[in-house]
Amino acid sequence: MKTVHKIDPEKEYAQAKALIELASQQVLDKENASSLDASVDNLITAARILMEREELRRGKPKEPTENAPKGRKKGQERAQSSKLPSQRYIDLEVVETEVKPDIVPTCSCCGSQMKESGLFDTSEKLEVKPKIYFISRLKRTKYNCNCSGTMVNTPAVPSIVPTSNYGDSLIIDVAMSKFCDLIPIERYVQIAFRGGIEDLPPQSLIGLTHHLANFLTPVYELIKKEVQRVEVLMADETTWRMLEGDDTSQWYLWGFFSKVSCYFEAHDTRSGDVATKFLNESHAKFLMSDGYAGYSKALGVLRETGRIITETHCNAHAYRYFEEASQPWKDECAPFLEKYGDIYELERQLAPRGELLPIFEQIKIECEKIQNSVMPGSSLQKAVNYFLNHYTGLTRCSANKDIPLDNNLAERQIRPSVVGKKTWYGTHSKRGALTTAVLFSIAQSCKLNNINPRKYIAWVVDQIHQNKPAATPFQYLHLHR
Repeated sequence: MKTVHKIDPEKEYAQAKALIELASQQVLDKENASSLDASVDNLITAARILMEREELRRGKPKEPTENAPKGRKKGQERAQSSKLPSQRYIDLEVVETEVKPDIVPTCSCCGSQMKESGLFDTSEKLEVKPKIYFISRLKRTKYNCNCSGTMVNTPAVPSIVPTSNYGDSLIIDVAMSKFCDLIPIERYVQIAFRGGIEDLPPQSLIGLTHHLANFLTPVYELIKKEVQRVEVLMADETTWRMLEGDDTSQWYLWGFFSKVSCYFEAHDTRSGDVATKFLNESHAKFLMSDGYAGYSKALGVLRETGRIITETHCNAHAYRYFEEASQPWKDECAPFLEKYGDIYELERQLAPRGELLPIFEQIKIECEKIQNSVMPGSSLQKAVNYFLNHYTGLTRCSANKDIPLDNNLAERQIRPSVVGKKTWYGTHSKRGALTTAVLFSIAQSCKLNNINPRKYIAWVVDQIHQNKPAATPFQYLHLHR
């Protein structure tokens, strides 16, 4: 196919128009007829390429949908969006106010003063109150005896930090604002100032997050065991800045994930020894990663001890490499992107995993054909080499439905920490790194199970206060079904 760069659409249009006018006056000879066909073909080619460019700019057009009749059929329930707020949010308090006119109306028929009918025209609106800060003053009763021999005080109410002036609800709010909503502590202080709380010390609030992380260590350990129990583990890591408090400024946040739990550890190294230790304590049979050599090293060390964990690799990474290469190498990458599109479409349709293998084999054949002819050091060579070097790990998902097609779950769970470090830059101590690992583990595990982290942490804190067993977010979900 000719490219649009070799075609002058205006020139081709003028030539085709002239030939069409000539054809209306006389029969074209063979040469002019061929010129007309060529011009028309060139115009069609130019139009198609321009349409492709516009499609890439705007995205693929959506399929037209049938016009559904408006309204609802008789007996059909209202759609969720049309429900009253009290029906949609059944747990919210309803504040009911009766509204009356200043002057009692008179009847338009007889002119007499009207009376209340007992009927109401009711409407609802969802409202919000700004965050309310208050002081909780606890007065513990003291008891004495007529003999004046002794005095007994009511035991103190349990709290996360018994000696602190800050209550549990504030501690949880500060920690979740940072590790769930990704709001830096300094910004939290400014928000509190606008709410009427002046001179809230940022360093004290940071200390509260450390206390909460220490208090929730039992939950953190339960999440670790929950992740280590699964057979298919996912792993990823990201850089983490140690601003002070250690000789090594470049730390790493390591993440290990299952379908229901997220577990993070902070270390001053990217060495595979971190993965080796964690995996050796696990029951994993498969490890999904992005192909980082540290994981391969860890699995090799374990293999020498007789512990076999099979490495699998992320197809989303392979696809992205081809997608990045498609900017300068559009025609060369188009077949690979199309075949990966087929793979993900079969996955969406829940087709048998065995149907994926022939498509992977076709991609491999095409990669091997061009492997030795691609430009050295180019993005296309990077994409081709990644696919061929990790082919075995990329295709293991075709033989086992429990192995995910890609490592996207891990990447989604580690993303908030990446955004977080851009807003508060890093941590100032090793204790801060541990706090980051603990609270991100809990917050992300809640999100993975579609649980409100604030509600869960308030519950688990109360459980610990009452000396009741703690539970992971996944266990909490099943306890409250």
